[in-house]
Amino acid sequence: MRQAKKFLTVPSNGQISIGKQWAGREVMVEVADENRIVITSGTFIPADQATFYTKDSKAQLDQFNRWSEKTPAKKSDLSQLRKRFGRKD
Repeated sequence: MRQAKKFLTVPSNGQISIGKQWAGREVMVEVADENRIVITSGTFIPADQATFYTKDSKAQLDQFNRWSEKTPAKKSDLSQLRKRFGRKD
């Protein structure tokens, strides 16, 4: 992989441009120390969604997908469901 260095002066608003080839990509900006930042491209999972990316969650989803493939959908009777859950609306 070719490593290129780009020297920039950070303007007063604190923003820099890293080039159009990075447009639309997710990046992580890490402050390594007070004189160095590291920009890494990737796909990042928010902490509150990380549980959905575990092996257990994948196994549960795979199990559900198998069930849904062999179980035909059927029409719901909404008035019956409302009665079942004690709702009047």
